[in-house]
Amino acid sequence: MVSQTSLYALRAVLYLASTGGGPVVAQDISESTGVPKGYLHKILRRLGKAGILHAHRGVGGGYELVNPPAELSVGEVLKAIEPSSGFENAGRSGEQAADRSSDALRRLMISARSHLDTIFESTTVQDLLNGDADTPAKQIPA
Repeated sequence: MVSQTSLYALRAVLYLASTGGGPVVAQDISESTGVPKGYLHKILRRLGKAGILHAHRGVGGGYELVNPPAELSVGEVLKAIEPSSGFENAGRSGEQAADRSSDALRRLMISARSHLDTIFESTTVQDLLNGDADTPAKQIPA
């Protein structure tokens, strides 16, 4: 349910958060995270447009998070990369739109995405750094 691009973005953000602040060059991010440098630049631009990180040009430049990791949710990072969930039309095509099982599947997918969104929004980058990523999942009603 999370694309490879989103996983790369989370890797980059986690790396930036783990460095303790200050600009980090894309080459270092790429080498440390295993994200191809050319692809990383596209991801970093998206994160910059979303206000998640700031790019510093010139000598001593690089990328750094705008806010502390405790104030940045995983959901914010994911939305910067994939703004639309895509589940709204799941199970719909032509005549299937009226089919009850298809509609039930669509509702289930939307519900699942809603639960995931809640978990992602309630989990901060700091939580991931601390290894506390499973804590918010216990708060989701069954």
